Amino acid sequence: MKKEKLPAGRPSRTDKDNRIVPSSERGTLPGEKRKTYIVNTLLADKIDAIAFWDRTSVKEVVKDAFTDKINKYEKKNGPVKLP
Repeated sequence: MKKEKLPAGRPSRTDKDNRIVPSSERGTLPGEKRKTYIVNTLLADKIDAIAFWDRTSVKEVVKDAFTDKINKYEKKNGPVKLP
C-alpha cells in the first residue's frame, strides 16, 4: 500500500478513517472548527460562571451567545453575507 504524502508545512494527523485532518479540527465534532478569540477578562469570567451555574460547558454558553447575536443581527440586517 502506497503511503500518502503529507502537504508541506506543519505536520497533520489523520482521523480514524485515515483522512488527513487539519490541527484546527482535531478533537472536534463534524461541522465544528476550533477558533481562538481574545476576550475581556470580566466577560470570560462571567461566561465561566454561567457555564458553572447552568451545569453546562463553556462551549455551549459561547454557542448560545454567538447564536443570539447572529439572530439579532440577521433580524435587523438580513442574512450575513459570507466572504
